[in-house]
Amino acid sequence: MHVVVLDIDSLRPDHVSSYGYQLETTPNIDRLAADGTVFSTAYAANSPCMPSRAAFLSGRYGLSNGVTTHGPRGRILQSPHVLADTKYTRAWWTLPELFFNKRVRTVGVSSFPRHPAPWFYHLWHEFLHPQEPAGKRESFQTPRAETVADLTIDRLREHAGDDTFLYAQFWDPHTPYNQPGLGESKSAANYPLPPYPTAATIDAHQEWDTWHSASRRGIESRADLADLLATYDNEIRYVDEQVGRIVDVLEAEGLYDDTLLVVTADHGEEFGEHGLYSEHWSTYEGTQRIPLIVKPPADAAPLRSEVDTPVTNVDIAPTIADYAGFDAPKRWQGRSLRSSLEGCEESLREFVVVEHGLYTAQRAIRSAEWKLVRTYHAGLWDDRLERLELYNLTDDPWEQENLVDDRPALVEELRTTMFQWVEEKSGVSQDYLKTTAREGPAGLRWAKR
Repeated sequence: MHVVVLDIDSLRPDHVSSYGYQLETTPNIDRLAADGTVFSTAYAANSPCMPSRAAFLSGRYGLSNGVTTHGPRGRILQSPHVLADTKYTRAWWTLPELFFNKRVRTVGVSSFPRHPAPWFYHLWHEFLHPQEPAGKRESFQTPRAETVADLTIDRLREHAGDDTFLYAQFWDPHTPYNQPGLGESKSAANYPLPPYPTAATIDAHQEWDTWHSASRRGIESRADLADLLATYDNEIRYVDEQVGRIVDVLEAEGLYDDTLLVVTADHGEEFGEHGLYSEHWSTYEGTQRIPLIVKPPADAAPLRSEVDTPVTNVDIAPTIADYAGFDAPKRWQGRSLRSSLEGCEESLREFVVVEHGLYTAQRAIRSAEWKLVRTYHAGLWDDRLERLELYNLTDDPWEQENLVDDRPALVEELRTTMFQWVEEKSGVSQDYLKTTAREGPAGLRWAKR
């Protein structure tokens, strides 16, 4: 069996065609969606990059694995090797470690280890850190998706006859957006713009002078927003082409039907819904929602085309283990989505709790209809963010009308549920997100520039 995970940085699900986007941005990802299942309400358990990938690889939430932010606090994944009762018996493994110990070939292709995160590249048979030639692309967003795909394809061909777990991480479409947008025409009238931010909201955002604000990003009108979204969409088209190359090789090598394919992201990207543009800085939907598409092997049970129950990326590792025929480590906190994929389970859970810890420190609980956001540290936006926000996502999916004063009983109910969840999932004496809030989110030093 082959397992291929394609992790696409900063990819909003509502800009993916198979999620209902009006433009055709992802014809190759859509091929996988047609053969698999789309999870329409998937979230990063923690955001942004380091906390999200820690949650995914460990199968545990940030308040358990300890990674809630970047910087020094993000370097150590809480996973003790020595347990008091059985000494060297491990009760929790990361996903690549599980496959490694099961004698499955593990290959990682990612430049993410430029972050000081040793847990990320622990126990792979081979970990490739792609690099562009000198002078070709020397920016934060490196390497190009094409380079990542080249290495991925090489390893798929090399290990075509082996059971393999292959993880490939693409920086595109993370900023800076290098693909051209609408250019001089700025044809906002012909571009499918979202309802928010409105023209009036963009005008109001000109007063902000902070990291990724409208004034610093050159967003003065809806036409400017259209151009920004066009460059973002073209980044998505570019990385989708590379996904297509990988899928084509799987088909050509006769591996596609035997392969479990997962397409997901570490987080999304906000475009002015709450004042920041081209950034991931909160637990709002633009940041925290992610695509999740699972294409099982062809001999798996028949699939549902879509699952709308809330899930998070801690559920990905146990799902992969399930399809591989391995028992998930007991300390993993995610749940296999296989029963949901196969239509045997209507509702995996009634709510999810998600966190952000880089530019702000926020925790949110999301039920089928409601979302409560608790801000522990507002970052640079203390005068902009309320400590408590309540949104009806059915009526207000853009989270524009805070109903916290209108529904006090519901607020208390959701706060209590979230508190109980934290008590249950943390397993330690400290709340790592509150520690991040006390120390100050690690991203503030960049945001203050």
